[in-house]
Amino acid sequence: MVDEKDHSSRSVTPGPITGEGLLVDPRRFTEGVTFPDPRLIRVYDTTLRDGEQTPGVAFSPEQKYTIARLLSDAGVHIIDVGFPSVASSEREALRRIIRGKREGTIRDDLEILVMCRAVRTDVDAILRTLDEVGAAPDEITFLTFTSASDLHIRVKLRDTLLRREGASDRGKDPAWFREANVRMMEDICSYIRDHGVREIEFGTEDASRSDVEYLIELVRRTVAVGATRYIFPDTTGSLTPEATRFYVRRLLAAFPDLPMVCHFHNDFDLAAVNTIIALQEGMHGFSVTVNGIGERAGNAALHNVVVPLKVLYDVTIPGFRYDLLKPLSELVESCSGVPVGPCEPAMGRNVFAHESGIHAHGVLREPRTYEPIPRDLLGTGVRFVYGKHTGLAILSATLEEHRARFEAEGLLLDDDLKESVLESVKAARERRAVDGSAQRIIADYRSLLARLEIGENEILDIALAEARARAAGTDG
Repeated sequence: MVDEKDHSSRSVTPGPITGEGLLVDPRRFTEGVTFPDPRLIRVYDTTLRDGEQTPGVAFSPEQKYTIARLLSDAGVHIIDVGFPSVASSEREALRRIIRGKREGTIRDDLEILVMCRAVRTDVDAILRTLDEVGAAPDEITFLTFTSASDLHIRVKLRDTLLRREGASDRGKDPAWFREANVRMMEDICSYIRDHGVREIEFGTEDASRSDVEYLIELVRRTVAVGATRYIFPDTTGSLTPEATRFYVRRLLAAFPDLPMVCHFHNDFDLAAVNTIIALQEGMHGFSVTVNGIGERAGNAALHNVVVPLKVLYDVTIPGFRYDLLKPLSELVESCSGVPVGPCEPAMGRNVFAHESGIHAHGVLREPRTYEPIPRDLLGTGVRFVYGKHTGLAILSATLEEHRARFEAEGLLLDDDLKESVLESVKAARERRAVDGSAQRIIADYRSLLARLEIGENEILDIALAEARARAAGTDG
């Protein structure tokens, strides 16, 4: 049937599978690659926290709850719900999600994680929220963090560390700042532990550009005072596959029994690849966001990790609902306002769409000719788009499905008509290439994205309005 909302594309039932043994399975080359037992792999989603840090994105408490429910249904093991200390809306989202667990709309075994800076007031804000909803501290995992690279420690944490230590910067070398940083984390983890929290995750920003020996010391001393899991971040997406293996091997050698999670950003489009490498090296958990949203170029995308793991490495995560990846993607698109690119792997509009006559002809006979991801894995169907590259085979198949309509009107559907229609379709699409349609679509797209952001001019308008209101009140 033709989609009434999109007359340029439609679905056509493909032909039957033609049998096995027709191709060299890519898994032939990955048979010797080792991964943790799939039953021990943990999918850790941070859409509600790191994803929301995408410039221009904000989720309401109800949206966070709705996304959390679908993440739960999909079989995600851990969700990071954000910073309760940031705003009352964050605390409300946490309340709703905890209530959902108790009411059974969110899985009871879904681990809920909240983030706090290495500041006692952040911890206190979370504890108050838990108390308000009648939840015990041991029901939630606390994630606290610092930085591990000397760049971050000396530039970003300098004033905080000097203030904590009651010291001046005079004569303080990098070793002093490193030690002060460790003491800060020892203090906050002890404080969290002393308030009845059993699970404490510890993170180190910019770990991928840190001295690995210092990183190991920082993790060791933090674990000694109560941290129960370590999250290894590539904050700037700077890890290469080679560097990923180096850091992960060193960390696992130093802490063979410590649960670890990788958290990789995508600045060089390596986040998903490096995540898979970290799992190959023995990490059991990986952090992702739906659609890969996040700061700058975003995070490792959920679909870009779990789909290759299953299709190319034969690693199936028990209980994970691959057929819910598309609904999750569309939900986060709607809530965030950030669209998925049409060529995005697995989730893009064009992944199971074909215009080229050569491709369409092949897919009609056997989907695997041009589709490496099984459609039924994601619960989707094929879509044919008509345009400059359309071939006669797909156009003929389309028209033949509607032969009865032609016959009902006494019209002839023959080869000459089909060839004429094909030429008309090609001409129509070429006209759109020069009439400015593409330019208008992109201009609208950019304008709509800008509407999500609060820019400098709007900040100035808000500030002036508030200043005038205050001045008027004073005058009165």
